[in-house]
Amino acid sequence: MATTRVFASALPSGSRRTWRARLRDSWPVVRPIAVQISLAAIVATALALLLGHHTFPVFAPLFAVTTMELICAPRHRRAVEMVFGVVVGALLTAIVGPSWSTPHVLIDAAVGAGTALAVAWFTTPRAPISLVNQAVEPLLTSITGNLRALSLALRERDTAAAGSAVYALVETDAWLQRLEEALFSVRRSAFLLRWTTGQDLAVHTTTATEIGYAVRHVRTLTQHAWWDLLRAGEPVPIALPQALDALADGTGMLRDELVRGGSLRNVRPLLVSAAQWVPMMREERLSLAAAGVAASADAAVQHLLVATGVPAAEADALQHRRTPVAAGV
Repeated sequence: MATTRVFASALPSGSRRTWRARLRDSWPVVRPIAVQISLAAIVATALALLLGHHTFPVFAPLFAVTTMELICAPRHRRAVEMVFGVVVGALLTAIVGPSWSTPHVLIDAAVGAGTALAVAWFTTPRAPISLVNQAVEPLLTSITGNLRALSLALRERDTAAAGSAVYALVETDAWLQRLEEALFSVRRSAFLLRWTTGQDLAVHTTTATEIGYAVRHVRTLTQHAWWDLLRAGEPVPIALPQALDALADGTGMLRDELVRGGSLRNVRPLLVSAAQWVPMMREERLSLAAAGVAASADAAVQHLLVATGVPAAEADALQHRRTPVAAGV
């Protein structure tokens, strides 16, 4: 399908990408990590030499890099295993090696650990939650506006307007990539954020991740609605435009609550209302294309409810509990 080619062209095929392309694409993520590790190793080495080492201070940069990963690594189990290995190796070297004393190794360890703490403090994002919300805001703005445009296009059977909404959502590729980079970057601030403020960064990164999933489902929804419903001349389910309007209301309010640091609980009634239109759609005799649109809308609402802090099982129950909310609108 043409729309499939549009979205496929936005991301290069894995089979055609060279190692240089992969390196170029991954460099924005790798660069801050490389800077952190290099800076910690260089500063630790310089400090150890200033303290009077007569030989190269092997353990100072080693402890600096290891402590840095212990503080910043998203997967702390591996970091702990790394620290354990380094500590055991250093102690064995101090015991067995004639030129290394235990005090010597301990000084290097203190220098390395202190350097890592200082470098981590100055090189990780100072406001990681704000960075995540800034990366999410344009995604929510895009899907809110384009869901409203698609709803109007379905009511008026305006194929061109629906196609414009589909093509506008292609731009979310860049924003999704920026979101992935922001999430990877701020996750290295999780330990320091909890240590200094007591805030749990995982709550906010989970919200952002679920919003990213919802954006992908909305894109699929718009493609099927444009290509498989309007262009194919199939009947539009009566409840579909209302479902899209309610979903747009929910995503718009979610964006506003994130911007002002409000409570995401306020968004849940709107999302549940959007979900209640989907069973009403299924009461009609849906074509395969319309059923696909309904499934994508259902999945988008599921991820958005989880983004507001609702556990997945509870979100599913809220979606499929029959209430008079939608019927009374």
